[in-house]
Amino acid sequence: MKLAIESLIHEMEGKLGGYVTLLVYRYANLCVKAQPLALMSAVVEDEEQGSMKIEEVAGLMLPDEFHLKLIPYDPRFNYPLCKAIKKEHPEFKQELVKPDNATDEDERHLILTMPVVNDDRHDELTDAVNVLYDGCKAQVDKTVASYKVKLEPKIAPLTSDERDEAQNAFDTSVKTHTDMIDKVKADKLQEIEEAYQHYLSDQTAKQTEADEKAAARGVNAGQQFNINQEDE
Repeated sequence: MKLAIESLIHEMEGKLGGYVTLLVYRYANLCVKAQPLALMSAVVEDEEQGSMKIEEVAGLMLPDEFHLKLIPYDPRFNYPLCKAIKKEHPEFKQELVKPDNATDEDERHLILTMPVVNDDRHDELTDAVNVLYDGCKAQVDKTVASYKVKLEPKIAPLTSDERDEAQNAFDTSVKTHTDMIDKVKADKLQEIEEAYQHYLSDQTAKQTEADEKAAARGVNAGQQFNINQEDE
C-alpha cells in the first residue's frame, strides 16, 4: 500500500482516537461510580504555589466503587481541595475526616461520595450518555466522510488489488473506532444500571428493616396491652 495512503489513514486514526478519548473523559464526568479521571480538570488554588492539579496536592485512593479518598500532602490544602472539587462536581458529598493515626492536629482525609443513582438520576444519566454518544458519532461520521473524499483520488490510479487493499485498510480503521465508541457507550450504560440496581437493593434493605422494626413495635405493644389487661 502506498505510503501516502498509509499516512492519510494514520492521520484519520489520530482524529478518531481523539474523539474516543474525549468521549471516555466526558463519560467519566457523568459520575456514577468513583473514577479518578473525573477529578482531572479540578484546579486547586494555593496562596504560596498558585494553581495546581489534584495529584500535586493530594494522594488518591479508591476505598470502594462509590467513594474516593483524597489524602492532602499538607493540611493547608484541606479546604482549597474541597473548594476545587465542589467547583467541578457540586453533586459530590464531601467529608473531611480525621484519621485515627493522625500526626498533625489539622490532618484530614477528604472522602468523596458519589451521588446515588435513583429513578430520576438514572433517566438523566441515560439521556446524557445518548446525547454525548450522538455528538461523538456525528464527529466520527463527518471526519470519515472527509477522509474518504481525500482517499478516492489517491487510490484511483492503483491496480484493482491495490485499491481493494487500501479500501479494506480504511474500512477496518473506521470499524475499529466505531466499535470502540459503541463499547464505551455500552460500558457506561451498564455502569449506570449497576449503580441503579445498587440503589434499589439499598432501598429494599432499608424498607425491610423499617418493616421489621414496625412489626416488632406492634408485637411489643400487643404484649404490653395484654399485660395491662391481666393487671386489671
